[in-house]
Amino acid sequence: MLGLAGETGSILNVYKKYLRDRIDLEAHRDLIGEELGDALWYVAAIANILGLDLEEIAKANLGRAEDLYGGGIESASLSSLPVFDAGYPESERFPRSLTVEFSQEVNERGLPTVSMTLIEAIPDAFPNGSNVTQVDGKKIELGYQVGSQLGDPLDDNTDVADAYRFHDAIHFGFLSVLNWSPNSRSLLKIKRRSNADVDRTQDGARAIFAEEGLATILSRLARRRMGLTKEVNIDGEIIEIVRASVADLEVSDLPGWAWRRAISQGFQAMHHLAENQGGYLVADLDARTLGYWRFRP
Repeated sequence: MLGLAGETGSILNVYKKYLRDRIDLEAHRDLIGEELGDALWYVAAIANILGLDLEEIAKANLGRAEDLYGGGIESASLSSLPVFDAGYPESERFPRSLTVEFSQEVNERGLPTVSMTLIEAIPDAFPNGSNVTQVDGKKIELGYQVGSQLGDPLDDNTDVADAYRFHDAIHFGFLSVLNWSPNSRSLLKIKRRSNADVDRTQDGARAIFAEEGLATILSRLARRRMGLTKEVNIDGEIIEIVRASVADLEVSDLPGWAWRRAISQGFQAMHHLAENQGGYLVADLDARTLGYWRFRP
């Protein structure tokens, strides 16, 4: 292992000379090739000592790379992602397009607060607004009303202002790209009640808390990961945290590249909202995109 570290240093030394002295790398191809050969020998030796198969290691690494980067995320890859509420009644499905306004005000304590208003839902399964029904002897409100507020106003809930009042953008990133968000489903009051097990395990309190906890953890990590606004800032370590957070939920098997796309789009939107103190988000669940507009689109 020390030998491998030494050979890596030799390769980096050539690159240092390129940066410092502008040496011609092309003229040093043979030298770099020799150093790479030495490094490869040490890699093979370590694998041999530990009884590891380099071919199996390479295949596993290719699998991890495919999971994280997905070969470019073309439309064919996006279309392979599941629609988790497909086949359910329209009243239990996410609209395929949602427009939400984020408005910032200052409350009586002088704290900035944010309210969300549902501007448009396509298709709108509740053209006459929400309705109340009896479920297990309890009155339950079902559905949403276009033009009405979603949830309660939020502040940053901390002594340090960090724009977490806009954090629902993270949930809308999950909703847009993954077609999944127990929090958003709860806000819209469209839980999949026609399937008692799905209602309990996938749309219930534990799933909601898991997603909320994930959003909180990612917000903390964003501070030292360039805001998580670009996919390149979201590495395998982040994806491992994501998968630990959503274990046993319906999104647990989604590829890492889908999570990278969802996280980056959510944090991009959150950044724009904070920068402009509000605006509009458009979640397109078919195109798997989340867009920001300063003014009503």
